[in-house]
Amino acid sequence: MKFIYGLLFYSLAACQSGQRENQPPSNAYRDLLIDRVVWKKSDSGNPGEPPTNEHNFTLTNTSDAYAYRQIEVRFDYFDSTYHKIGSSQKILDKTIGPRAALIVGKIQDGKAQAGAKSSTVTIVHAIAEQAEPEK
Repeated sequence: MKFIYGLLFYSLAACQSGQRENQPPSNAYRDLLIDRVVWKKSDSGNPGEPPTNEHNFTLTNTSDAYAYRQIEVRFDYFDSTYHKIGSSQKILDKTIGPRAALIVGKIQDGKAQAGAKSSTVTIVHAIAEQAEPEK
């Protein structure tokens, strides 16, 4: 009888061998790191038109197991006393693999508000895809 239980246990373990052990579920907010953030008001190019928001940042995927695509970010704008005066969201039509970095440059985000003095970038959502295991 022990032999049958041992054989059953062995066959179940063999079926699981292709899966990664202790792999946490995907979480774009946790896995995607935003740094080297630069925000500026850039000229619209046409005289008399207000400046526009321009964002540059680096996106780093810290996950070993997931790639992310269709990355949704939120830009928040603050006045000189750090009160939030506006926000907007954009979807980056890019894919970033596990343990990779991506330079995101010159994202235009509409007209800059007159009182805006600073900005932040936050991950809202992304679609996770299981990365192929390394062999």
